Order: sequence, then structure tokens, then C-alpha cells
Amino acid sequence: MNVAMMQPVAMPWQGLFELIYKSDIFIFLDDFQFSTQSWDQRNRLFIDKGQVGWYTIPVMKSISFLSPFNQVTINDSVPWRIKFLKRIQQNYSKASFYGPIFPLIEEWLLKENELLAFQNIAFIKLVCDLMGLKRNFRLSSGCPTVEKSSKRVLQLLRFFKATRYYCARGSFNYMFEDGVFPVEDIEILFQDYRHSPYVQIGSPELFVPYLSILDSLMNVGPDCTLEFIKHGTLHWRAWNEMLNSLAMEAEILKEKVL
Repeated sequence: MNVAMMQPVAMPWQGLFELIYKSDIFIFLDDFQFSTQSWDQRNRLFIDKGQVGWYTIPVMKSISFLSPFNQVTINDSVPWRIKFLKRIQQNYSKASFYGPIFPLIEEWLLKENELLAFQNIAFIKLVCDLMGLKRNFRLSSGCPTVEKSSKRVLQLLRFFKATRYYCARGSFNYMFEDGVFPVEDIEILFQDYRHSPYVQIGSPELFVPYLSILDSLMNVGPDCTLEFIKHGTLHWRAWNEMLNSLAMEAEILKEKVL
């Protein structure tokens, strides 16, 4: 059973959808810690010709930095939804796939969700439907526990009977430090996503990577975006490969210090 998991971040980049593509079960970590002014509530798109900026979903200021994601409420006392739509219109109305994509984004934005997690999950599922990605989506809160960090991740993998775990490359450091992984019965593979360039209406001459997937959907459409996702990581790195890379980086750093 192929399993991947990630917090339900805001309007994520193509890399998250590659994890979904590789999985049989994708777990939204909805009861993990929320971080303010992070990818949890914002992402990057064009805000002017050649200029990229943040599109942020405001949350209630009473939210604690240590709050779990599924307790974070959206601040709808400010007209952020209309501002979002106007900003997208201004920057993407001339994109090739604006016509079919924008009404769906408008419907998503104007359908209010009180909780940020569900607002973000609705976007992710919408994009998956557009690309024909049918996966078994689950919530980590459906498997309650007192465990944290890597122990919690392993518990979820066990709960969903994972034999292979696809994860973001950035997860390796904390997994290594926690000392819980590797385990014998679950293969761990780390992502190395490489963007395929495409013509962007916001920057026709110079490709800007690592934006929300909405940028590629607007510019090249769902089918082409899915092809990018299928071929994003050419080689998934095993645990020992990551360990060797870490050792090499430490050696290089040591030589620089000396």
C-alpha cells in the first residue's frame, strides 16, 4: 500500500500533487500543528507583470501558533475572498485556460468554510478532480493519539497498512533526528521534484518555478499539468541515499570550516 501525507496547505505547488499521484492513500495531517504566516495559509502567484507575491487566507488572530490545523478558523470579517478573485482576474484573465478554470476557483472561494483545513482540502480535491486523480483521502484526526512527530507518522503508516511511504525531501532531517525511522517493513522514498518550465502569462520570457499549481492550471491546463506531475521526480531517493547525502554535506561543511 503506497501512502503519502502532508498538512492541508493553501493552494499548494505541483510537488504536493506528485505525492498524491504516487499514493493509494493520501492522509491530510489535519490535527498537526499549524504555523501562522506559512504555506499553511498562503502561497505564491503573480500579482503583477513579472512580479510574484503572496495570496494569503486570513485567520483569526486568537489562533495560537501551537494550535492544531483543524482548529484554525478563517477570518471572514475582511473581504479577502473577493480580493482574491479580483487579483486572479487581473493577473490571469489572458491565460490560455482561464475560461474553464476561473469559474471553478470562484465557486471554491465563494463557498465559505469556517475552518482553514477544510478550505484548503476543498482546493486540493478540486484540482485532483480536474486532473482525474482519484485517490483515497483520509484525515489524520481519524486516528487519534498522543504521539508526536515521527512516532505519529509511523503510527499513521501502520494504521493504514503502508508498505511504501512517499514523502517530501524536507522530511528527512527531522525523521533522522527523531531516530524512529527507518523501519524494516516500510520502504521510504524521498521526493526530488524538478519543475518543467512552461510559458506563463505573468512572465512570458523568464519561467518562475515553485508557484501554486493554480499558475500552471491557468497557463497550460489540467492535462499538461498532470504530465508535469507524473515526471517531476525522476529518481525517488531511498533512506540510505539520503543518509549518504547528509554525510557528504557534513564533510563539505567540515572542510570549509577547516
